[in-house]
Amino acid sequence: MLIAQYPLPPSTNYVGSHSEHYQQSFQVNVEDDEEPSEDGKFTIDGGYIPRIVFLDSQGNLRPEYYNKARGEKYKYFYPSADQIVNTMNDVLKSINSKSEL
Repeated sequence: MLIAQYPLPPSTNYVGSHSEHYQQSFQVNVEDDEEPSEDGKFTIDGGYIPRIVFLDSQGNLRPEYYNKARGEKYKYFYPSADQIVNTMNDVLKSINSKSEL
């Protein structure tokens, strides 16, 4: 599952060019005040927005899936659709090899 804290910008044409990723994921857009905050699990490297995190089928945060193009700061920020797709490819490889998500 992909949790985006902002809508993916239409200018990226993400849906049209990467529809196979959309078909294989469940995506939720939450506003800052809608984010569950009781245990702080979604603020793993800060509470900045926008950011995208991935969850498994049980709703557990999967912190190993982040934007590898970024440094250690703001790892869950994705300035481009290609960077989102790269991480989604990592997630899909894991699903296909382990059936864990």
